[in-house]
Amino acid sequence: MSAGLAIYRALTQGVGAFLGPLPPAAGASPWRAGRTGAGEETARAAGSVWIHASSLGEVGAARTWARALAARRYRPPFLLTTRTAAGLARARADFEGLVAARIAPHDLPQIVDAVLDDACPWRLDIIETEIWPNLIVESRKRGVAVTLVGASVSERTTSRLTSLGVAGSSLLGAGVYALPQSDAHARRFARLGVPEARIQVIGDLKAEPPPAQGSWSFGSRPALVFGSLRPGEERLARLVADTLERHRAREGAASESWGSGPFTGRSRAVLIVAPRHPAGEALAKAALAGAGFEVDVRDERTRSVRSLEAWIEDLASRRGPRAGLLATRGELAAAYEHAWGAIVGGTFSEHGGHNVWEAAARGCPILVGPHHEEVAVAVDAVRAEGGATAAADERHAIAAVEGWLLDGDLAERGLASIRAVARAAGAAERGLDAIESWGLAP
Repeated sequence: MSAGLAIYRALTQGVGAFLGPLPPAAGASPWRAGRTGAGEETARAAGSVWIHASSLGEVGAARTWARALAARRYRPPFLLTTRTAAGLARARADFEGLVAARIAPHDLPQIVDAVLDDACPWRLDIIETEIWPNLIVESRKRGVAVTLVGASVSERTTSRLTSLGVAGSSLLGAGVYALPQSDAHARRFARLGVPEARIQVIGDLKAEPPPAQGSWSFGSRPALVFGSLRPGEERLARLVADTLERHRAREGAASESWGSGPFTGRSRAVLIVAPRHPAGEALAKAALAGAGFEVDVRDERTRSVRSLEAWIEDLASRRGPRAGLLATRGELAAAYEHAWGAIVGGTFSEHGGHNVWEAAARGCPILVGPHHEEVAVAVDAVRAEGGATAAADERHAIAAVEGWLLDGDLAERGLASIRAVARAAGAAERGLDAIESWGLAP
């Protein structure tokens, strides 16, 4: 065992001896729930596949994987673990009985052992990548194969794990398999210790086939959606809102001068901001309101009052500076169906980016910033088709939005996004084919 891994194991063994597993408790915080060992969920899913998905975004990809498992006649419910309350809520609401969901155990040997002993999983499928040493090592000790599904790992993480002496065959050798998103990720997993014979590129699980076309044609979509906004990006949101307001003012003056009919599409352009976390909601609202915009908030308390479509349409029909703040969970994908463009957050601040495929699948031209390394595979695929723009900075981003507002062929960029998704779809099937070829299917 490498020195770095041995030190990590010893330290966590000591912490685990002090804390120890707790019995299940209703309504427990993620921290307390992470100390829970055996429970109702592990018992209900015993003997099936354990799917681990870090947070909300990975849970969405896990749904695709769980459905593919069920279609191949794996026995549900699968045990699904996640590390956030939002991810847990989505798992319990959206998986149609396919999973027994709970907060993931903390990476302490005693707690991980208690979950493994009760769940007795057939295989551990880690969605995208979370390399928790005790979870992987304890699974391997029991003969449980570990697969990294739709996996990605950055160059920075690869270098850090290597320099710390945590990676290598003692962690990612026998019993570990990787199904990465791209050839570049495959090479990094090989450097981390996964044997090349157990690595097969499958693409991104989040590239689901485009849904059936919505009720609104592209030409009548009124929204520009800034999805998954992160702290530090609220200034850009304000600049974009200013740009849309100036465009509406010009369009309004032209309409009065020429006596044209009702506004449609981008002539009613309205910004919808969907922050990734509550902290971002407060920052975005303050930035927009401070610049003189009326900010209409759609949250969990008010979402039942009217449909998402009606809320966006009402915002687009109002006069004066206004913007929407989408503070619900699970409605971002539907919001993209009413958008003529999507700005993907986490790319203008140093977070590496968020799900690009969700917007692309709904026919949105895509705009990302310079920090999109975590979603580079998706960005490159959509750019290759002509559906995405990568801005170097805020100034470049505003120029791109201004270009969209005047682009008579913008719908073609949306179709290009859909083509990219259609080409990339099918990662789950490719992954399951690889798993069967390795002899890991039940």
